Amino acid sequence: MAKRRKLPNGFGSIEYVPRTASGKKRINPYRARLPASKNRKDIGFYRTYNLAFEALKNYKEPIRTDTFSELYTRFRETKKYKNYTKSTQNRYDFAFGRLEKFHDREIHTILFSEMQEIIDNMEEEGYTYQKNGQTIHEYYTKDSLNRVKFCLNQVFKIAIKDNIIRSNPVPELEIGGIKKKRKKEIFTSKEIKHLFDSIPYNPDARHILCLIFTGMRPGEYITLNQKNINLEENTITDFGIKTEAGKNRIMFIHPKIQNIVKELYHESKTGFILEYKQNPIPYDKVFYDDVYYPALEKADIKKKIPYSCRYTFATILYYSDVDMKVIQKLMGHENIEITEEFYIQDKENMAEYIFQEFQKIQS
Repeated sequence: MAKRRKLPNGFGSIEYVPRTASGKKRINPYRARLPASKNRKDIGFYRTYNLAFEALKNYKEPIRTDTFSELYTRFRETKKYKNYTKSTQNRYDFAFGRLEKFHDREIHTILFSEMQEIIDNMEEEGYTYQKNGQTIHEYYTKDSLNRVKFCLNQVFKIAIKDNIIRSNPVPELEIGGIKKKRKKEIFTSKEIKHLFDSIPYNPDARHILCLIFTGMRPGEYITLNQKNINLEENTITDFGIKTEAGKNRIMFIHPKIQNIVKELYHESKTGFILEYKQNPIPYDKVFYDDVYYPALEKADIKKKIPYSCRYTFATILYYSDVDMKVIQKLMGHENIEITEEFYIQDKENMAEYIFQEFQKIQS
């Protein structure tokens, strides 16, 4: 008789059970059970010990399909939530409403990058409301942003307790919080030149230049595919996220980055323009930590958030006398006030940014 393979610790167990509870002889007498850490659940009976061993070895937990909304509903049923005052509950429910993008999503499909992007957009763009017939704009306070993060954290904690997911990325989300318009940094002409000059030893600088000369949101650029690019007509089409105005935009490839786009197009192994180790990457800490910020450092440029590329694009266009409606269309904004008020920087600081290379883009 062949020697049976020893079961590793935490592997589970195989038990010989020749008869059923009613005393009938089993055709498949070897019961495979998960370890205690997985509630010792039976996964089946098998004809031989080796078949039971292989079943344990290859066993994978079925993917739970719990949605974000379902898990938040369960949080609302907890003692912790019920002990809050009614006003506090309302604040958390309002924060949950800000996460509408995730409501019908299965929890395991939600990326860190998507959560960070929602918080970044809230912080950068704020919100508007009507008062006495006037449109008022405000920025979210740090407390408001932290409530959004709190809601995310509670949902992910429940998902971990139920073994739906294995890790909780929410604590890594960055919260700024502002109560007044803050100065947004843009790239100077000198810094843009440094990026171009660094390309031979810093190829990821090309991605920063593409963001600067297209004005794309980082999330849009990361999903940019060869199928969106027409090298003959020098256009990028059928891209865009966030709002209806942001979708299905047409972008003309600026002459300064035409060669860069061609290189990235032909280098692509996956069809995506942005790759990391020959794989497409999500908009998460991989993009921040392994592509964008290291490229800035290699070009000897101080740290700027990825949205600085977008601010630079809008500001240069504006002070190059591009029509505001055209800028709005290129930026993918539904409201021209958003473009004018929150993306274009003060003229008094703009002298060095108005350079001839960034020629006027027509609609």
